[in-house]
Amino acid sequence: MSAPAATGVFVWSLTAIPITYLFNYVATAHSSWLVAVAGAGVLMLIALLSCLLVIQKPPKDPLFYVFAVFAFTSVVGLIIGLEQDGIIDGFMSLYLKEVIQNVQQKNILKRPSDLLLAVYLIAATAFCIFRGLVALDCPSDPCRFYIQLQEPYIKDPAAYPKLQMLVYMFYCIPYNMLILYGLLVPGCTWMPDLTLIHAGGLAQAQFSHIGASLHARTPYIYRVPTEAKLVVLITNMLFGIVPQLLAHRCISKPDFFVKKRPGAKVE
Repeated sequence: MSAPAATGVFVWSLTAIPITYLFNYVATAHSSWLVAVAGAGVLMLIALLSCLLVIQKPPKDPLFYVFAVFAFTSVVGLIIGLEQDGIIDGFMSLYLKEVIQNVQQKNILKRPSDLLLAVYLIAATAFCIFRGLVALDCPSDPCRFYIQLQEPYIKDPAAYPKLQMLVYMFYCIPYNMLILYGLLVPGCTWMPDLTLIHAGGLAQAQFSHIGASLHARTPYIYRVPTEAKLVVLITNMLFGIVPQLLAHRCISKPDFFVKKRPGAKVE
């Protein structure tokens, strides 16, 4: 791509600033469908202008036209981010307000994916409590059954698995309750960051725990029994994978966690 073409694409992308401001003004008096159609028209116009820009010397890579449109949408994304952070105002405020309100007015029963995640958090909390009691030598029959027939590795003399179960009990349980609160109450802006940090730590911890409980150098009496291997693997993998899905949900669709604007009512 030549320098003039690159400069032209840059100039076209900056037109997103006045266009978004105009769209925000138009949306206050017209239907949202009109804004959507106009937005699609603008993207087609940007692609057409990019073609005209290099009509004398077309680029060899057809992705040039794709990236020309992406440059425009990237500036739109930047404007949305700046407005969400409160740095600017009046460019996408109506759009964000209709979204920051519509999504946050839905309780968890109307959000099936969040409801499933909430059920997981409750089940994971019970699982952490149970394995913590196992690590603390609880004399109850379910605990003795589990340590003998499911995960004898928790009693490994190295004490690493025992400490890990205790960390799960004293760290994951408060975390699960906090995240459950964040799924129920809109406007918890800390959800994406916290779930991402937790997902990374838990993935590493579960990888070490699963690997060590099956490793050939672990004494045979502390390895997962063959007949229980499938159940233990599924349980521990779910315990490590679902937090990744939770973090992805919070980061990819953060509308429910955006701080509520003054005057917004949530049912």
